[in-house]
Amino acid sequence: MRGLANNQITGLPVSLATMHNLTKLNLSHNRIVHIPTCVYSMKGLVFLHLACNRLETIADQIQDLVNLKILIVEGNSIHTLPKTLCFLESLELLNVDFNDLQSVPVEMYQLSRLGRLACHPLDKGLHIIHNPLLKPIQEVLQGGLSGLYNYLKPT
Repeated sequence: MRGLANNQITGLPVSLATMHNLTKLNLSHNRIVHIPTCVYSMKGLVFLHLACNRLETIADQIQDLVNLKILIVEGNSIHTLPKTLCFLESLELLNVDFNDLQSVPVEMYQLSRLGRLACHPLDKGLHIIHNPLLKPIQEVLQGGLSGLYNYLKPT
């Protein structure tokens, strides 16, 4: 599926929910406020690009995308991440740069495949810069991903 980026799209038709074999979906640079419900039915998705939209939340159904390896939601207005996101054990790249995140779910340490805090856009790992984080505080992030996970893990 091509040509959906940069189109002022605000949603998708429900009929797209039948696209179970779709592996990559790029909806970046649009006007999407909520991830379209049909996206959560696309169980084959490995790559989901929603950067530069108007997202404020990610629904709990994100956990249905069990094959997801790359989730890019940078440049939105996301306030919180659902803890169900942390059930996506295949996730290798999570980009939440430039959002309104004040905290991350304590279950985030379950995302062991992220491997590290990433800076370069092409790097795998967790991208979390330019968020007004209150918890974890910036000092924790200076300890890298292991510092963050140790901070979040229940003792």
